[in-house]
Amino acid sequence: MKLGAYLKDRREKSGITLKEMQEKSGIRKDIIKRLETGDFNNLPDPKHARFLVSQYTEAIGLDGRALMEKHADEFTEDVVESKKRMQNDNEDYQYLKKVLISFMIMIAVLFIGWMILLQIGSQAEIFNQKPVYDVGQTEISEEKTAEEEQTEETTQNEEEEPSSEEPSGADYSFTGSDGNTLFYDINTDGPLTISLEGENASWVTLTDDAGNTYAYEELTEGEYEIAEEANILYLTLGNAPGFNVGIDGETLDDSQSKDAVTVYYQFNIAKE
Repeated sequence: MKLGAYLKDRREKSGITLKEMQEKSGIRKDIIKRLETGDFNNLPDPKHARFLVSQYTEAIGLDGRALMEKHADEFTEDVVESKKRMQNDNEDYQYLKKVLISFMIMIAVLFIGWMILLQIGSQAEIFNQKPVYDVGQTEISEEKTAEEEQTEETTQNEEEEPSSEEPSGADYSFTGSDGNTLFYDINTDGPLTISLEGENASWVTLTDDAGNTYAYEELTEGEYEIAEEANILYLTLGNAPGFNVGIDGETLDDSQSKDAVTVYYQFNIAKE
């Protein structure tokens, strides 16, 4: 039996009317009816349900505390409070669980990092340890370095010593001209080299009295070694201005050409 029905049954069996109950308990009749129907949620203030039940039971001589404990599930505020407590307890448990998990993860990460650092440190010590044989190897390396330095000094001294040999080459001299033909004498004691270099292309012929033809083409540069049997060398430049002639690397002074477009050279070779 519900609490409200039980209260109404005891009141009626005691012969107490609603009006008399109102006078004894100090509770209005409409409130008494709600209590007897168990409609605690529709009370003016559901939180006062226990207080009203206590007043009611006292008026008819019942143990209100025992009845309320027996029918505790009928009091809405108790159920709500119980649910709230359970919810709060569950939230506290979940929060504590998250904190513990985070703490364990942090400890695990720190432990792994510490192990990695130990491993790196141990490897570094292994690599930094100097083997016993390194001492002898170092001495050998130092000896080799000293020998290499001595060899380099000797080489430098040899390079710095002036050569007693006189450089070989050819001497030339201008002997005259005939129109656009320039004549030169060349004295040489070795192979003779003629080099040509111009800013613009020029038709070039280079031959000797021995029947050798060295150049017969249009070019901007070239270098030719003259045959030993040659005694006279013939050179023709079709575009002479801006064209340099070299004898064994020395540029020929051809200022006597007077900016002629086509210039003829005749070199008389005398061998020492």
